[in-house]
Amino acid sequence: MIIMERSAYYFLTFVIFLLFPMITASAAAQGEQPATVVIEGGTLIDGNGGTPVQDAVIVIRGNKFEAVSRKGQASYPAGAQVISAAGKFVLPGLTDMHVHWEHWMPELFLAHGVTSAVDLAARDWQLNQKKAIAEGRMTGPRLFLTTPPLTGRLLWDMSFTRPLESAQMARKLIQDAGPGRENYAVAKAYTELTAEQLQAIAEESHKAGRNVIAHLGSLDARQAAELGVDAIAHASGVALATISDPVKAGELQAFVRLGISVDFPLYLMYHAFMDPSKVDALIALLVQKRVRIEPDLINTARWGAKRRAEFLAEDTKLLQDPNLQYVPADVREKILSYRPFEQLDSQQRAQLQRGYENLQSFLRKFVQAGGTMLAGCDAASFVLPGICLHRELELLVEAGLTPMQAIQAATKNNAEFLQERDMGTVEPGKLADLIVLREDPLADIKNFKTIDMVIKDGKVLDTRYHADFVNPLAEARRPFDISDPVPSVRAVFPMTAHQFHDVPLVIEGTNFVGDSVVELDGVAVATSPVKNTMLRETAFNPIYTRLTATIPGRVLNRIGDYKVVVKNPKPQGGTSNSVNFFVVQ
Repeated sequence: MIIMERSAYYFLTFVIFLLFPMITASAAAQGEQPATVVIEGGTLIDGNGGTPVQDAVIVIRGNKFEAVSRKGQASYPAGAQVISAAGKFVLPGLTDMHVHWEHWMPELFLAHGVTSAVDLAARDWQLNQKKAIAEGRMTGPRLFLTTPPLTGRLLWDMSFTRPLESAQMARKLIQDAGPGRENYAVAKAYTELTAEQLQAIAEESHKAGRNVIAHLGSLDARQAAELGVDAIAHASGVALATISDPVKAGELQAFVRLGISVDFPLYLMYHAFMDPSKVDALIALLVQKRVRIEPDLINTARWGAKRRAEFLAEDTKLLQDPNLQYVPADVREKILSYRPFEQLDSQQRAQLQRGYENLQSFLRKFVQAGGTMLAGCDAASFVLPGICLHRELELLVEAGLTPMQAIQAATKNNAEFLQERDMGTVEPGKLADLIVLREDPLADIKNFKTIDMVIKDGKVLDTRYHADFVNPLAEARRPFDISDPVPSVRAVFPMTAHQFHDVPLVIEGTNFVGDSVVELDGVAVATSPVKNTMLRETAFNPIYTRLTATIPGRVLNRIGDYKVVVKNPKPQGGTSNSVNFFVVQ
């Protein structure tokens, strides 16, 4: 008996020894099962545009939605963390379609429910940021990138883009970006392009499986639609396509050649000259060609918004938060500066308001005709990330969209344009990104301010600001060691003046020095020394500084455009690019 018991003992030990690896592996696998979260009791606005679901139950397993139902219609998985959303409103996480990513932004997006962002001017640094977020090495919204902007002209920072010399060069650069959307989700076309170049960008991008978004300059929205563009940023090219007066059209083209002119009131002012008889035909073409519009109203049109002063007050208070002092000083200055608007006279402000109303009317008719709106806000231009997208939705509703249409612009529509089938709506199998609001955004779109919870990839996020926030992959600043380089003019303001009136002119750009001189149509004018305040300095942008010059009224002796340049002294210096300044009656 003892012998048999010992034999059985040894046999059992031997069996356990053989099975132990499988048992422990199974146990480990059980331990690695993703956590399950249940959001119960809220009203679900799933992004598809249908009737909201009352008393919704949303089951999240790992980073995906596993099930969506009503309370009482499904059992909860064992061991699930249950979060009550009773009396609250559940929506998909938001996507900002127009971002210029900087190192200080990540937690600002997440704090306001923006769980995905699209950078529209990617470089290698943004690729590294994208990968670090995806791999969990840093916190931030899911990051998508466009190709570096493809343009026919030289930008201020050559690392930003390469100017195209031909349509064939455009094809080659798109091919170099590789097939698919792993690195670059979208192709970006920028301002000064020929029709042949833009068509080549569209054709080659579509072969690679990417859509094309264009910031238009030399070409208008009608041409872009016919050449194969899939979306238009800033609603650029709409005014140009609908202005009948060739003089006004020429003036607008001269301004948009600056590339960044959409940031300034003058761009919006030229929408005042849109010909209503051309609007319907343009809309019909855009809808037929399935061209989306991404208007950036909070940036492009903020000068005309009724809540302009309210936005400024909110930003002023927000930037006083001790936990947001990591926002760079030059960014603060731009966000809080409404100087370009303040310098407009009453006649110009009236024109700006007409332009804004025309743009609002266009967007309203576009959506009513079946057009698709994308939501973005050009974050890092004149607006704070995250909260700017809430305001963009408010302005879309102010323009005539329903709250549901505005919500879809920032969720489903953006995801579909990115061709990301696992984003944009709350449905089984999709990525578990959602936000919980305390108040109903369909009753008042401003209720996006009432964010109660943000979930990204199935994880409940800490949405507070943190004074010690540091981007682990921030780039070092580049040195500028040329004593008297060639200057570059970014913008002038005001951009217009009346004939024979003295004008204090501010010139913004790079590489200005103490001896820089401003010339207007070849006439040197009194120029002040460089102001030391930096307007913008980031890891991948130059330092913008300002000159001030007084333009005597006697020089402004004709109606039309004048060329403004800055000259730096020799031997290293030289003459900048020219920027147009207009004299009106």
